[in-house]
Amino acid sequence: MSKSGNIAEYFTGRKLVIPILIGLATAAYFFLQDFDVQAYQSINWTAATSLWLLAAVLSVFTRLLCYAYRLIVLSNYEISWRRAIQIIILWEFSSAISPGIVGGTAAALLLLAREKNIDTGKGSAIVLATSFLDVLFYVFAVPLMALWVARADVIPHSIGYLTEGTIWQYFVTIYSIFLGWAILLGFGLFFKPKGIAQFVLFFTKIRFLTRFRGKVKKWGDNLILAAEAFRKESFWHWFKAFSGTSFAWISRFILVNCLILALGNGVEIAEIFAKQLVMWAALMIPATPGAAGMAEWLFSGFMNEYFANAQLTNTTAFLWRLLSYWPYLFAGLLMFPLWYRATAKSKKLQVR
Repeated sequence: MSKSGNIAEYFTGRKLVIPILIGLATAAYFFLQDFDVQAYQSINWTAATSLWLLAAVLSVFTRLLCYAYRLIVLSNYEISWRRAIQIIILWEFSSAISPGIVGGTAAALLLLAREKNIDTGKGSAIVLATSFLDVLFYVFAVPLMALWVARADVIPHSIGYLTEGTIWQYFVTIYSIFLGWAILLGFGLFFKPKGIAQFVLFFTKIRFLTRFRGKVKKWGDNLILAAEAFRKESFWHWFKAFSGTSFAWISRFILVNCLILALGNGVEIAEIFAKQLVMWAALMIPATPGAAGMAEWLFSGFMNEYFANAQLTNTTAFLWRLLSYWPYLFAGLLMFPLWYRATAKSKKLQVR
């Protein structure tokens, strides 16, 4: 079966039921935990509250449009706005049903493979470029926020069994990995693709890494193809792609700021933004689909100081996931059959 055909198997019912059940159970647990209806009396509902909630909703759409714009730029405008939005929704959908560290990369390759103007090499190049740009934003954002916010204001004293020192050490480790990954991909895409591919492949000689040799070799081949495709692109091309990436990530983080401004005391905008950078690193590890459970737990640990009581913290965590996680699950379920039939028709027309 071709790569383009395998996408249907990737979104099978069995793979969707478990993430949805875990997500529902997690949402219900955190929302109903120590439920106290009187806790909502502390909310001072004003016009500003409604405006911040509206801004939170708008940030979800801004994030989607910015990711779609990046995809259009990286495809050299071979993908339309409509198709780009569909692909991003399904890309995010696949991320929502996958563990954090896996994400939607595998599905993204299959999604792009069905586009009539995107061949396998170009699709692989686009996916590698998005990975590089995402990590590059994170690598730049962390030191930039460190200039604004002190470490003591970002790292909680403890979250459950995690101490402040443990959280900090974990964050530094993850950031170092991302920094190394950004440097590796940067050199591979723009300077020495063959050298980087051989360098990474060398490590598969280690006994416990031998079984990954085939996948690593394929990754190296894709890196070389991507470098060839992107080497001729101008600075302006990459500026637009990185701008789309940056505004998408800012929209992702601003969502939490807007919710806290609506339901809590969120005047420390830079501080809240910086806390999310630390949280995002932690959300790469959970084995649950879409980091369900871990996301809500970390939100409570990092953001509880901005709320009058625990019930409002849990409610805001619920709204955060309701806007950032659940829309892609349901939109993906509805959109996949329509997109699949449309791309199948495009493939048939292309063959003729």
